Amino acid sequence: MPERLAAFVVDYLGPQAAETAAALRAAEREGAAGPDSTREVVDRGVRRTVVEGSFLGGPFILLLPVAFVAALLAQLRMVLELAALAGRDPCGDDAAAEILVVQGVHPTAEQAQEALRKAARTATEGREKASWLSVVRRQAYLIGLLTPEDPSRGGLRKWLGWIGLGALVLVGTVIPFVWVPACGDMYRRATGELADRAVLRYGLTGPSAAQTRKGPSILRPGVLLVALRTVLACLTTVGAVLLVLVTDLRAGDSAWLTMFLVLLGVSAAAVGWRFLRARRNRRR
Repeated sequence: MPERLAAFVVDYLGPQAAETAAALRAAEREGAAGPDSTREVVDRGVRRTVVEGSFLGGPFILLLPVAFVAALLAQLRMVLELAALAGRDPCGDDAAAEILVVQGVHPTAEQAQEALRKAARTATEGREKASWLSVVRRQAYLIGLLTPEDPSRGGLRKWLGWIGLGALVLVGTVIPFVWVPACGDMYRRATGELADRAVLRYGLTGPSAAQTRKGPSILRPGVLLVALRTVLACLTTVGAVLLVLVTDLRAGDSAWLTMFLVLLGVSAAAVGWRFLRARRNRRR
């Protein structure tokens, strides 16, 4: 999956990344650009990843693989734009291999090139269709939400990460929009780490994306905000269910169907509002 995705991104998003880098360089020459084009690309990449990937909740949690793909495309577009700023060709033959190295899929460009050739040879072979859970697991590793290959993380932290992600999916299925703030914080952290590796790989200068991760992880402002929003989401959901019970609202003579429709409506309204708000902020 990572090799085919990298090859697809280079073909599909490489030209856009080249245009973005050319526009930034032209703005720098005219004095109209900001103080740091690298930081601008990173900040935009982080915002785009959060907006594209974390508008899920309630029944929409079944669309998690689709959201992961959208977030992955946003992440890799940022990597290609950073490569273009460094003078690399985002549409070149080496671009896909560089993406795989930055992601940590392969340790060297040579190994990445070999894997890309192998993936191209087996692209037409029939394969069994992966399950929903298997796709989510692979994408979670690839996007950086889970990083078992990190030597600084022990086995306990690895399993705690899996347990936390599983619990979030289960709770997010019942409580409509709990996933949105939590997933947004995870995307922000994972994309910042990816940006750090890309900046180092391409030899770019400028503020590190690691600045968004200052201080102990438990006390990060993003984590506290996630906790607050999670509590609010739980209270909103409980209030909606109590409203159905107290008023004895029924759809098709079924209270369960009414609760499902209420949760679906609350989820759609909350996620839609947050998605539109994030898109407006991104355009500013």
